[in-house]
Amino acid sequence: MKPSREIKTRSKYAACLILLAVSWAARLPAAEPASPRAPGQPTADAAFDLVTASEAAAWNSTAPKELPDFKTRDLGEDNAAPTCHSTPDNDADNPQVRIVSPALGKTLTPPLDIDIQFVPTASAPIRPETFRVCYLGLVAMDITKRITDRVPVSEKGLRIGGARLPHGHHRLILLVADRRGRLGRREAVLDID
Repeated sequence: MKPSREIKTRSKYAACLILLAVSWAARLPAAEPASPRAPGQPTADAAFDLVTASEAAAWNSTAPKELPDFKTRDLGEDNAAPTCHSTPDNDADNPQVRIVSPALGKTLTPPLDIDIQFVPTASAPIRPETFRVCYLGLVAMDITKRITDRVPVSEKGLRIGGARLPHGHHRLILLVADRRGRLGRREAVLDID
């Protein structure tokens, strides 16, 4: 029995769709293998771009002529998280953010291992979910998620390995609040070779 003309047309159409799908799939980037880690668990110290060269160039060259000053933000009762524009209220009882490594004040070579320690006051523990990292160029960019997607943040701090930054001078602002809403802020200047 001969196949009908309609069946032949459908077969050709299906073959064309399959060829189109295969050729299109060949153009897509290869899928990343699934990560064996659980969410919130740190990844291996594989290098990653904390900031790319194109981002650093854009963030350091496109902004209004005058930057708005950082504004004090009372975290208050609503327990809001700090933003890139939050500043402490100069209270000596604020938590502190310490940069254990890398050693600042000298030229660094990436990838960097970054070790940050939070020092709470006696009256209130740190709220890790308020941790923020901002790249401070002519515009302030919140890059926290690039870190928190890789490693957990605890009340004591965090450690991340393999952070790459491009050649040049980079300013980061590190922020964290305690349970009373007081803000700890630390600026880090990284000179990358």
